[in-house]
Amino acid sequence: MEQTLTPQMLQSLKILQLPILDLQIMVQQEVEQNPTLEREAPEVEETTDFDEAARDELREKREIEELTELAEWDEDFRRNREVRSQADDERYQFMVDSISSDETLQEHLLDQLSMAGLDARERGIADVLIGSIDDDGYLQLDLDGIIGVTPEFPEELFERIIGVIQGLDPAGVGARSLQECLLLQLRHQGKGESLEAVLVRDHLDKLGAHQYEQIARSMRLPLEKIKELSEVIADLDPKPGRNFTGEQTEYIIPEITVEKRDGVWTVSQNRSPYPRLFISKKYLTLLKDKTTAAETRKYIREKIAKSKFFIRSIDQRQNTIYRIACEIVRVQEDFLEEGVSGLKPLTMKQVADILEVHETTVSRACNGKFMATPQGTFEFKYFFTTGVAQADGRVLSNAVIKSALAAIVRTESKRRPLSDQRVAGELSKQGIVIARRTVAKYREQLKILPARLRRQA
Repeated sequence: MEQTLTPQMLQSLKILQLPILDLQIMVQQEVEQNPTLEREAPEVEETTDFDEAARDELREKREIEELTELAEWDEDFRRNREVRSQADDERYQFMVDSISSDETLQEHLLDQLSMAGLDARERGIADVLIGSIDDDGYLQLDLDGIIGVTPEFPEELFERIIGVIQGLDPAGVGARSLQECLLLQLRHQGKGESLEAVLVRDHLDKLGAHQYEQIARSMRLPLEKIKELSEVIADLDPKPGRNFTGEQTEYIIPEITVEKRDGVWTVSQNRSPYPRLFISKKYLTLLKDKTTAAETRKYIREKIAKSKFFIRSIDQRQNTIYRIACEIVRVQEDFLEEGVSGLKPLTMKQVADILEVHETTVSRACNGKFMATPQGTFEFKYFFTTGVAQADGRVLSNAVIKSALAAIVRTESKRRPLSDQRVAGELSKQGIVIARRTVAKYREQLKILPARLRRQA
């Protein structure tokens, strides 16, 4: 991690991750701070000797490559820690803090996982599990769909690695239900065997329905004590991952548009939000002028090097987003035709492997980026979902299963709502075979109450 934490890499990663509106603000700030960077193309004189200009550009490229290497100042920081000033330490720490504040939940977990001492096979499983954790911090992976079809990975191994992930920060992450999330946080506070834990473990449904008197009788505790315990539980975080989600975006600007042309799905990039940036011809001329003072030439070289890297990072951002979008469209053609029923399982790791980039690169590129499709406008992350293997060999996206589950609950009798087992039975009639406990997990994720609490007179 330290080797990649250079100012330039930090800026490049930030450019990749920022939503387009935030990127526009960053570009404006860079233009104001760097006089060699311009928004409009510099005017080219008619008498320009293009052969000479090409030679100058080649020479300039060599100079900039040398400057780029010299700009890797954090290498000197690592070699000379003993002579750092306090100001240098503060600047370096600020850089580290800056990248941490923008990291996703998955990146935060992967960083901690590097110190967990897992072997290659265990780390591979952990990467898949972390990639299946949603923005709220919950593990959205149905082990029933994996265990059995992959006998080399026994359930005990998965459960052990899930336990490792659940021991990471933030407390409660990696839970598969609200109950497990709250119990993990209580355990983190040293209250794993406390009355609060008993209340969550045995009476969470009643607690949600404010049935304090029934709980008090069952636990043989005073009513006031139950209320006191409930206040402690209310202070726990039901969505431990939400502090890592970027929800500042107020306006949606799709960076990708998907349309069907002549029977083929085509991906086009919306370049209009991207400002056109160029190197100032005025400063290039000053750099070529032999009468320009040495200090001024040095200043211009440094600024031009930064400008070129900035422009190149934006181009790389566009290319990465486009390549990811093309892969999403390739996999999700059925969704584009049918809607949510056609959504297929897809993980960021799969896309990363195909594009030969790191999974965190895909995660950053998908953060706050939107795609306009015939089915509506969706954030890239919407298309990444795990699946459940069926007996006939199909693998259904959990989004498809959740949609079918929600539809069943919407049409059930209000007086006689369906139990989780009966919902599983209704799903099986539609060719979706999942266990009752999976129905319960998906129901909780959809914020649907248990059958007894859905009953209406």
